Amino acid sequence: MLKRMSTCPKTAVVGASGFIGRCFLRKYRMRYPDCIGTGRDPIGRDIARFELSRPAIDHLKLAVSGHKDALILAGVTKMDVCERDKDQTRRINVEGTLDLVSRLVKEGIKPIYFSSDIIFDGRTGSYGEDALPQPLNEYARQKAEVEAGIKSICPRGHYLIVRVSKVFGLDKGDGSLLDAMAATLEEGRRLWAAYDQIFSPICMHDLVDIVSHLQGLDATGIFNVNPPETWSRYDLAVALAGALGLNPARVERIALGDLAEGFERPRNTTMKADKVLEETGFRFKATQDYIEVIAGNWRKYAAVEQD
Repeated sequence: MLKRMSTCPKTAVVGASGFIGRCFLRKYRMRYPDCIGTGRDPIGRDIARFELSRPAIDHLKLAVSGHKDALILAGVTKMDVCERDKDQTRRINVEGTLDLVSRLVKEGIKPIYFSSDIIFDGRTGSYGEDALPQPLNEYARQKAEVEAGIKSICPRGHYLIVRVSKVFGLDKGDGSLLDAMAATLEEGRRLWAAYDQIFSPICMHDLVDIVSHLQGLDATGIFNVNPPETWSRYDLAVALAGALGLNPARVERIALGDLAEGFERPRNTTMKADKVLEETGFRFKATQDYIEVIAGNWRKYAAVEQD
């Protein structure tokens, strides 16, 4: 059972057009219908246009409208793009983000930055909140630099950094980790999955619940937010194929190096999440249970299409 907390504060979502941002904004607006969400290419009138490369926030009127926290989810997230255009993506992901943090702090709004397990070199796994970042690629370096910058901008520690691994949803067609795998398998295409990419994937619903709970506790500092289970991408794909009733041989076991991407990815980025479990009292469901739910959703929609 989750520990008692005060009400989650009114929160703006910077980057509300993406998969994670949409889910958070939906949660917040259940209590605060006028929570502000922003996007570079907003869809509909309920998302305000915002450029992280020019992060002026005066027009959003966050403080005067009662916002206390702001989630920062915006940025260039494709690793290959960051490698190809280091200067431009750094202006957005690092300079723009830290400029935004400074502006939020001046308005008395707590910045909540979403970082990643990618900041570690993946040689050992089981990284704690105090583990030293050892980024292997440009995207990871940018993430690590923002973490360090936030600590400098917020000397009193009034910030929250949420480190996550791969995030998956449960809905067919949401395009997240397991849904994309299911689509490839169901279409009869071969799915390449690395046996040496090891992480702790988290369900989107759990991520939203935990972060909003940390907000209600007015938690500050760095939190690794992930379940205690560890999976390889290959094992996830095989488990999903089995749940879908498909031949696991459709999953081709590869090594990360076989991708020949031109940059290095860390192999074992598992993180210790004892701190978040202790603070919130949250108890995760087994990842296999979520795999079964996703497979059931795919089977349900397949039955509807056949009808």
